[in-house]
Formats: sequence, C-alpha cells, structure tokens
Amino acid sequence: AHAHGKDGIDSALRAGVKSIEHGTYLDAETARLFKQNDAVLVPTVLAGMTVKEWDFLPPNSYKKAQEIGPLMQDMLRLAYENGVTIAFGTDTGVSKHGENAKEFQYMVEAGMSETDAIRAATVVASEHIELSDVIGTLESGKYADLIGVDGDPREDISELMDVDFVMKGGVIYKGE
Repeated sequence: AHAHGKDGIDSALRAGVKSIEHGTYLDAETARLFKQNDAVLVPTVLAGMTVKEWDFLPPNSYKKAQEIGPLMQDMLRLAYENGVTIAFGTDTGVSKHGENAKEFQYMVEAGMSETDAIRAATVVASEHIELSDVIGTLESGKYADLIGVDGDPREDISELMDVDFVMKGGVIYKGE
C-alpha cells in the first residue's frame, strides 16, 4: 500500500497488507504492527527530501514539503530502531532518474548501518518481491546484475553515488 498517514498504514497492516511504501507518519505502535504482520517498509526518504527542495510549490504545499523530508528520516530511524524489515525504494517518479542511490545516504543518515542499507537494496528487496531465487545475492545460477565502485561502500556509502562498472545478465554495459 502507498500510505503516508498513520491510520492508513495501521489499517492496511491490520488488513494483511505486506508492504507499505512511504510510511511517513508511522510510530512505535505502527512498528509493532509491521513486526506482528511480517510486513516490509519501503521508506522512500528520497521522495520526501526531493520535494523539500521544490521551491515552485504553492505556499501551503511548500510548507508541508519542508516538514516531510526530515519527518521521513525520523520515521525511518524509528522503524529501524524497532526492528522493522526495511527494503530499498525511491519513488523515483518525483526524484531525478539516475540519482536513486541518494536513498542509501538518507538511510545511513537515519541511523542504518551501511551494510544494512545495502542489504535493504539487495537481499531484503529481492526477498520482498519474491525473486530471491534469481536476484539479490551473487550466486551461481542467478542473474549477474551488479555494479562496481572504487571504494568500500560498507565504510562510505557515498561510494554508491559514483558507479564505475555496470554488469547486467553477465554483460558489461559500463566499465572503466
């Protein structure tokens, strides 16, 4: 479910929805519902931080946008601290295509470890969309879709913003 408000999120989780995109106004009670229902949060902090930068919005919308970005990071922090399963997502319909790796930065700023942010985009995301048998980890028999960077993103997540190598299905599309 695409849900921002607490009542909508809670109602969806109680009804058996297994995935909430955004989750902006979740609280500790909502985090418990996520865990009770084995549901996944796809926080899309990038969406909130993107609209925060839009200076062309009408005054009331601009004011709300200024609150949403930081609120989404706080929500992610609360969810992570409460053990909610988190998958990577960006809602790139509002952000610039090609900049979705900024979500990693926002995840880490919200308190996730670099490793957990990377796992959210790989292992957890593949399990969430029920494709872990073919994607999500580097194993024989799975698609060879990967990127390469110069540094170690487990130490500096911003490394994922500077992709040096792209392989899809075992074919190199970008290389140094």
